[in-house]
Amino acid sequence: MSTEITGNLKDMLVDVLSISRAYDTIKYVGLHREFLVHFGPQAAACGEKVEQGSEGVAFWVNIAQRQLQQAIDKERIWSRLTTSESIEVLEKDLAIFGFFVALGRSTQSFLSANGFNTLDDPIEDFIRYLIGGSILYYPQLSSISSYQLYVEVVCEELGWLPFYPGIISTTKQLHMHKNKQECPPNDEVAPQALDVCSHWMESFIKYSTWLESPSNVKAAKFLSKGHKKLVECMEELGMIKDKTLEVNTKESVERQRSTLHSTAKVSDSFNEALKKVEEAMLRLENLLQELYVSKAEFLEASFRAKADSLPQDLVIMDKGARYRDDVGVVQMVQVQKKRNIIEKSLGKLKEIGTV
Repeated sequence: MSTEITGNLKDMLVDVLSISRAYDTIKYVGLHREFLVHFGPQAAACGEKVEQGSEGVAFWVNIAQRQLQQAIDKERIWSRLTTSESIEVLEKDLAIFGFFVALGRSTQSFLSANGFNTLDDPIEDFIRYLIGGSILYYPQLSSISSYQLYVEVVCEELGWLPFYPGIISTTKQLHMHKNKQECPPNDEVAPQALDVCSHWMESFIKYSTWLESPSNVKAAKFLSKGHKKLVECMEELGMIKDKTLEVNTKESVERQRSTLHSTAKVSDSFNEALKKVEEAMLRLENLLQELYVSKAEFLEASFRAKADSLPQDLVIMDKGARYRDDVGVVQMVQVQKKRNIIEKSLGKLKEIGTV
């Protein structure tokens, strides 16, 4: 079956089903990759096509995340990191970071292809953050071999998603910086690039369910900080859209960003609470130790008092033995046994107290 025919069938399927159900149907027959390649340009145009709605945007965000997670798991990139996070958390974090690595590299290539070989500080800082921000949260990725493998995996996996029409796939961008043609900068290009970055960053902040988990606090912090840098770039260029749309978008993103901050705060609060519990346990152990020592000292003093009273009993018994020799001998033997038992108990108590 030709590519054109299968493409038409996929379009017809999407006309009668939601994008997510259409994908599940195509995936069932083993053509999910072909589906992504066919509808990739549509996903890239989500920011311009309002009719796709939140359901379509959420679908593409989650599809990109899952595809990247599977690719990262297949190459076992998480095995190069030694952290306290679980494998699942690492895969999800790296998937989110990886998406913006690919977006950053594609944006860099798009600007360069349009004459922006030198960028203004805010924009250059923002793009560098997209490309290398993962290293700030997982420093072990700074190893050249680890980072190179990571970038190749995520860019190859997202080859079906053309962030910028007319720019070659993210896989080939890794080797495209040579032999560039010089051309004057196009003033409309930078705002266009920031619009694309804004669409994807805000879409992840709104629709990524992974960011709702306190376990993925690093990815949440990455996006929150990245969005602040993006806003600075847009303010620098004086990018002002329709006021109503701008206010609604800003309020929505601010709500999501506050959620991300809350997620980070929950994680920090949990760590603080755990630390307080550990401190309380130490104090309790010290109190129990002091109580144990005090009780041991009390018992030791009691045994000593009992032992000291025995000689007096022996004297009295000794006097009584002058009149009752047989009975006195028996009593003295019993008293001596009691004293031996007390001394042994006292010795045992000392041994326990020194442990």
